[in-house]
Amino acid sequence: MTIKKKIRFSNVMMVLIPILFTAAVFIVCLHTSLGSYWYTLEAMYSDENGIQFAQSMIYTYQQELWENNWGQGGNTNVSGEIMRSDEMNHLEDKLSRMGYQFMITKNENLIYSNMSEEDMQAARSVAGEAIDSAKTLTASRHEVSVIKNTFYHGEKAFCITAVHRQKTDQAVINYLKNYIFKYLCGIVLFFVILTVCVNGITSWWISRSILKPLRLLSLGTKEIREGNLDTEMEYRNKDEFGDVCRDFDDMRAYLKESVEQRLKDEKRRRDLITGISHDLRTPLTSIIGYLDGLLDGIADTPEKRTRYLKAIQIRTGNLVRLVDSLSEYSRLDNGFRYHMEEADFRDFLEQYLEISRHDAEHNHVDIEFLYGKEKYPVRIDREELKRVFDNLFTNTVKYRTSDRSHVRIALKRTLTGTDIELIFQDDGPGVPEESLERIFDSFYRADDSRSQAEKGSGIGLAVVKEIVLGHGGKVRAENREGLAVIIHLPLYEENTDGESIDHRRR
Repeated sequence: MTIKKKIRFSNVMMVLIPILFTAAVFIVCLHTSLGSYWYTLEAMYSDENGIQFAQSMIYTYQQELWENNWGQGGNTNVSGEIMRSDEMNHLEDKLSRMGYQFMITKNENLIYSNMSEEDMQAARSVAGEAIDSAKTLTASRHEVSVIKNTFYHGEKAFCITAVHRQKTDQAVINYLKNYIFKYLCGIVLFFVILTVCVNGITSWWISRSILKPLRLLSLGTKEIREGNLDTEMEYRNKDEFGDVCRDFDDMRAYLKESVEQRLKDEKRRRDLITGISHDLRTPLTSIIGYLDGLLDGIADTPEKRTRYLKAIQIRTGNLVRLVDSLSEYSRLDNGFRYHMEEADFRDFLEQYLEISRHDAEHNHVDIEFLYGKEKYPVRIDREELKRVFDNLFTNTVKYRTSDRSHVRIALKRTLTGTDIELIFQDDGPGVPEESLERIFDSFYRADDSRSQAEKGSGIGLAVVKEIVLGHGGKVRAENREGLAVIIHLPLYEENTDGESIDHRRR
């Protein structure tokens, strides 16, 4: 059964079950001792000889009599008879069929009668002398009923007297069944019709509010199953289904992001494998060539053999450095935990440059360090950041085109005051503009032919990026009369309450 049918069925049952239960209880009560109360009530509203109905008809006849005779100023016609309307004739006929005969007097003068002497005697036997003296009278005994009603117009008194003295085919009128019960049935019928209409409207409204988001969710799942993660949920109502649709849309966006990240990781993995294969193959091929030369006797002099062995030693060193770089990159890429400590970045950098001064002179590198007078509080892993600068200096030396290199390091706070900016700029050849965004990818070199693979593994700047990201920072490269590597790291300060404020990006 669909939800729409369930809603309609439940709405009908909510109304139908109480009605049926109440009816069942009512029927059971009628067939037990409680039924006597119903029969008493039914007898109370029974209209024996139709006396109550006759009273109502006489009152209506009185109104017609007023409108057609005395209300217009005329009482009777020339012959002394009253002027009857169709309604009056209808009422007389109906009273006659009920067994009632009546007479009309004006100031005690008879102006109309269809009563016999026997009718009057039967009336006197029930009402006695009150039939003459009473203004208004209703009396009944056995089959005889007497009704008298007097009304006035100015100084004129009009009296209608009706008598029922013989048994007729007219059944006893029960007002409880004929009128009250009919009204109750009409009310119940109206209630049922109204319930059906309201049930139809509410069922349509509720089912629409439920089925629409369900259809959207079904469509969304089909799109996801078919690999389409771009279809957004277009249900924005602020209800429970709106929350579900928003959560579903968040899940879709998360899946899309996960798939895109997985594709990036797969591409990165393929590039990594390709890079490793290439960078391992180049020195290994060279080593095999020199070994074959030694084994085949090509190096037939001590000088050649020495030159071959030194070449093998260099290529082997390249392999060791490549394996070390791969190990370092893998360590950082697999959730490495940094040992963070508070430090002033300018002090850290001055200490690093002081320790590295001898290596810089040996590699013919001139260093210029520019900074402001303010403090640069950060949280860093000293050993890992040393590796960043080691790789940057190594990259400068490997790819320079002159005998000496000039490196300028500038340190300052950014205008936002939430992080520091460090610019490491050398005077090398730089890289093509289209390669600036990719030089931090593993095994990427601006020289796609990799004809100079012996200069580096293409992992050094990838390690730099991983370490900077691990510190909550970011890194990019620009060409500024050489290659400029720009690093941003978040500041770490204390507020006025002595609590630490970490501006690390989350």
